[in-house]
Amino acid sequence: MKKVINILIWLAIIAYFIVAMSFVNEKQKNILCNNIQVSITDSSINGFIKQSDIKEFFHQSDMKVMGSPVVLINTKELEKKLQEYSAVKNAEVYVTMGGDICVNIDQRNPILRVINKRGNSYYIDEDGTIMPLSNKFSSHVLIANGHIVEHFEINKSRKIPCKPEELQQSGNTIMCDLYTLGKFINGDEFWKAQIEQIYVNDNYEYELVPRVGAHIINLGSINDYEKKFRNLKAFYVQGLNKVGWNKYEKINLKYENQVICTKR
Repeated sequence: MKKVINILIWLAIIAYFIVAMSFVNEKQKNILCNNIQVSITDSSINGFIKQSDIKEFFHQSDMKVMGSPVVLINTKELEKKLQEYSAVKNAEVYVTMGGDICVNIDQRNPILRVINKRGNSYYIDEDGTIMPLSNKFSSHVLIANGHIVEHFEINKSRKIPCKPEELQQSGNTIMCDLYTLGKFINGDEFWKAQIEQIYVNDNYEYELVPRVGAHIINLGSINDYEKKFRNLKAFYVQGLNKVGWNKYEKINLKYENQVICTKR
């Protein structure tokens, strides 16, 4: 008898939830999307995407979002469309019971601005994604210029192709080298504050232009680049701090375990 009572109780609970869910679903059909709430990560640092841009996106007539029942809004499709924007790294869209559509945007964070040999310019973000320049916002990041020739078509590539098999055909590693250097410099507070430009010279060696000091740093290739930066930092601390930051015209790091300086 007790077992029968327990079964009846569970059946009653299940029936209650079915009726309750039916009531909720029926109520949701009458709730229309009437407001947009937008949150953009790091909006105080990067201004590629603004709240007004997102709201304008949702107010486009072909979007059929505003005024539509919330149960009919395909949030996954909206996320997919938002992530087609070059400055959007990730988009999250959901609707509330009150009829609000909430949008959380993660912006891409550029670490390098490239100006290639032909004068074309674009950003590269921390994930190696190519970002076109914006007429709304200019990011003050490390500049890379000089004899830069890409091993891919800028307008057809979303990301820098740096896998070994992608580099074999061209034999051109300049962009991957620049991305590696840019990521390293951007990730180190000392070098981020000190280095403002990477120049690719006629011999396809990498020269660094510092913010402090009237010298050029010849890094050579990026082989052992972390070790070269350690040697340079040691020279800054033990050498330039004593003799002055404007004494040398060039600092050469291209040779193993050597820091060769040319006086003015």
